[in-house]
Amino acid sequence: MADVLVVAEEALVSIGIKMILETMGGFAVVAADRHGALAAIDEHRPAVVLLDAHVTLPEDVPLLTRLRDLESAPALVVLATLAAPSIVLESLRGGACGFLLRDSQPEQLVAAVRALASGVTVLAPEASSIMLGEACRGTPATTVDEIKQLSDREQAIVGLVGQGLTNAEIARRLFVSDSTVKEYVSVILRKLGVANRVQAAVLAYAAGLCTGDLA
Repeated sequence: MADVLVVAEEALVSIGIKMILETMGGFAVVAADRHGALAAIDEHRPAVVLLDAHVTLPEDVPLLTRLRDLESAPALVVLATLAAPSIVLESLRGGACGFLLRDSQPEQLVAAVRALASGVTVLAPEASSIMLGEACRGTPATTVDEIKQLSDREQAIVGLVGQGLTNAEIARRLFVSDSTVKEYVSVILRKLGVANRVQAAVLAYAAGLCTGDLA
């Protein structure tokens, strides 16, 4: 068993991230290249998979989608040198639930991995700006209409997901159990036809649910 799997082609990248996460975060970390990623997940069952951007360029998104579609899929996060719009959007559409930059401080990386393991979406500010801009410009009206067809409770939950709350935090906010929230989130993703919480959050922003008002 491992807490984190680092997928990178450069040994120095894997070694550096592994040292940070083990020494500062106390995580159990293993590493693999892109060809060994699926086997490493099957062997170690990590909670978080951190993929170096050299692996997850847009043309390699099929790897992300294969990881996303695994049973009990881990949280997938991309680590990139720059928050290029093409890499941010294709990575998140492909199934990543986090996007971080290589120049993040070690303590930020540790905090991000810990948050991802607990079900929180983690985006670098640059990536958040890109996603919100995409929501404002490119979300079809029909998709926004779909989110408004959710029940009041479902809309409340997807709005809180859009604010970055974990299932446990949402449960406390709404005075329900964690398992109830988890079930609601699964139903919401299925109804909206999206792959993960990030994509649901984009729709929530576009529909105005993250401020408590409908657009």
